[in-house]
Amino acid sequence: MHVKVLGYQPTYESDLMLRRRLRMNRKIVFVFLVLTTTYHLMALDYQYVHKGWLAKYHGGHQIVYSFRYIEWVCCAPIVLSISGQLDHAEDGSARNGIIPSSLLTGIYCIISWQGLVVEDLWAAWILIAMAFFSYFVASVEQLAFVWYLKDQGREGVLRACLLFYLVVMIGIYGVVYLLPIPGWISATLENKFYCIFDISFKFGTSLMIMATNDQKNSVDLKKESEVIADDFNYLIDNASVPVIGVDREGHVDLWNQKAAELTGLPTARARGLCIQDLVPSSRRKDLARMVRKTLADEDGGTLEISLTCEAAEELADLHHMLKSTRLVLSAARRSDKLGHLIGVTFIGCDLTEIAAYREAETRKTRFLGVVSHELRSPLHGIIGLVTTLADAEQDKMRAKRLNMILNCANRLLDLVVNIMEMASLQTQRQSGRTKMILHRDPVELPKIIEEVVMLVRSSVDKRGKALVHPGIELVNNLSTMPIIEADAHKCTQVFFNLITNACKFTHSGCVTVCSNTCSDDEWVEVSVTDTGTGIHAEALERIFQAFEQEDSSEARCQEGIGLGLSIAKEVVEMHGGNISVQSEVGVGSTFTVRLPVTMIDIAKETAKSTTSGVVANATAKLSTSGPAMMPRSRTVDSRTSQQTDKHLILSVDDDECNQMLIHDLLQEDFEIHKAMDGHEALAYMENSENPIPAIMLLDVMMPGITGIEVCRKLREDLGFSPITLPIFMVSASTVESTMRQAFEAGCNDYIAKPMRKMELKARIAAALKRKDSLPDTSETSNDNTTALSADLRQRKNRTRSPE
Repeated sequence: MHVKVLGYQPTYESDLMLRRRLRMNRKIVFVFLVLTTTYHLMALDYQYVHKGWLAKYHGGHQIVYSFRYIEWVCCAPIVLSISGQLDHAEDGSARNGIIPSSLLTGIYCIISWQGLVVEDLWAAWILIAMAFFSYFVASVEQLAFVWYLKDQGREGVLRACLLFYLVVMIGIYGVVYLLPIPGWISATLENKFYCIFDISFKFGTSLMIMATNDQKNSVDLKKESEVIADDFNYLIDNASVPVIGVDREGHVDLWNQKAAELTGLPTARARGLCIQDLVPSSRRKDLARMVRKTLADEDGGTLEISLTCEAAEELADLHHMLKSTRLVLSAARRSDKLGHLIGVTFIGCDLTEIAAYREAETRKTRFLGVVSHELRSPLHGIIGLVTTLADAEQDKMRAKRLNMILNCANRLLDLVVNIMEMASLQTQRQSGRTKMILHRDPVELPKIIEEVVMLVRSSVDKRGKALVHPGIELVNNLSTMPIIEADAHKCTQVFFNLITNACKFTHSGCVTVCSNTCSDDEWVEVSVTDTGTGIHAEALERIFQAFEQEDSSEARCQEGIGLGLSIAKEVVEMHGGNISVQSEVGVGSTFTVRLPVTMIDIAKETAKSTTSGVVANATAKLSTSGPAMMPRSRTVDSRTSQQTDKHLILSVDDDECNQMLIHDLLQEDFEIHKAMDGHEALAYMENSENPIPAIMLLDVMMPGITGIEVCRKLREDLGFSPITLPIFMVSASTVESTMRQAFEAGCNDYIAKPMRKMELKARIAAALKRKDSLPDTSETSNDNTTALSADLRQRKNRTRSPE
């Protein structure tokens, strides 16, 4: 009851030692309470005294204090039962080995009192004989228990001694009990013996009981700690993560099974090795710093390392044992049983599979990018050649088939562009640039969306049918909106994907584009609402993941691979906005794009316009270049000029199909000279007898030497300025880093494949016009021309010399 009152009930039920100690304390308190009460009553003359009839009969003198016998009957069994306590049962209940003999000792005390006060000779001696027989039987059981306790360790020996002492003292009490009957000792001496030994006997017994109990508790705690230690060692050895321990000198003394499994190094072989011998030399200082901080009770942080062996020849066998393992380690101090610091424990997280997964993801992304680029290059040739054939074809049926081929190629090109875009985003994430580079353009969303709507209305699907189904109305309800800061090209891509998706899945009703501007003029919203099939609730999140569609079965009705919405979501979030969808199956869907008026600078890499900035720099150089900044320019061969008035274009590409396309696109207005790789182009330009091209079309990816390297050599080594030799880089890659490198190398313009005829001619015309508007340095003397020719020959000879 008092345990519940004090609030110790949960602790009492779970702690066996506490229960045992409380039970012992209750019994001892009861014994001393009865003892003090008895002697206080006797001191107050409440003694309940009898004269010993048997002693009087035999000529002795004995005084029987009945309260003393009552105290013996109550206390003797309790004191004996405390000495006979055993370990608790499995259910937590108490056990005792001498309860019967303890009770029999109480009976022994009662019968002894009766034998002294009964006034019948035979009855008295029979009672006394029965009392001592009870003592004998109880003593046999108690001494047998003493024999059992002597083998129970140090605590068992102490308890055995206590119990033996109790048996002997009770026997001595019996002897003293008999001596006054024949008059061998006086009643006063008997009474003094009882008074002295009752108190000292019980006090000493209590001390011995508490000492043995404390010894028992310490033994139990030691056993429990050993069990916990064994369980902890078992847990460490069988942990699912590698656990490595080193002493203060850095030698391995703990190497669990997971560490052995991951590294291939057995525990027996790992023990004793210096931990520094198992890590690369480049990370040893970091590891030593981590150990030093941990030993100093400071935060050592984490350390990512690869386990390897760069030690001396005596550890050469480790090279064959150690597997390629990459871990992230955290460290903790390690102490012995006395609390002394003995070393450091490392807990590792295996990154081997994660690193392999990252490598696989990187390779997959690189593969997608390379394959997409390689697909885009031939598509450039297919689209260009088919366009040329379709424009020249008079037969309507053949022209229709050519246009069908062109539509197929354009769809494949759109797919390739999306895959390249996704590969580019993945590459940026893996390289630590979690955000794409966006241009900061002043964007009028109504104009962009109007262009997208007009484009979608004229688009067809893979079956040659109009993308906007018959009877479907594509409505542009955009209201007046503020000009926002955004990437114009990316915004066009987002709304094209959303509107085309809406048209694909709408077979009746309408597709409506509407807008809204927040009251604070800081955000704009554009919603694309359709009355199409709708999207199931469980697919609303999944449709924004790459390569995911609501219906991915082979029997799906719509084309595509599930990249459009993924790219749209990525682009919108990069602008600091968000995209959401509300849909009901059979009713329709609404996609809402929310964009800030001023682009939020989410990533530090976000640039106002990376490529346009480089173009601006190049243009500035062109416009500010005067005769003093221009290198010595070669004049075009007069014979060539006399033969034709067409400008010369040098086309550098290793693909014959692309060369043919360039020839077909530009042969009407320009003279085309072909170079099949970068080395051939450099050889042409180094030959002073060859005329300088008006424009050079230079492919980026070529065998042996890239177009960027060719451009750099033309600018830096051969001294051709952007005015003397305008260079257009041509590539299927639209990655910003490639475009940046091209402009930094000195190109004038960057054209992405596939090239459109009108766009290409417009760019060339603009470059030629700019070239003509700048100061002409071709009026230099023939001496300068001769000097330049000699200089070029000398450079050519130095290039070919063995040095």
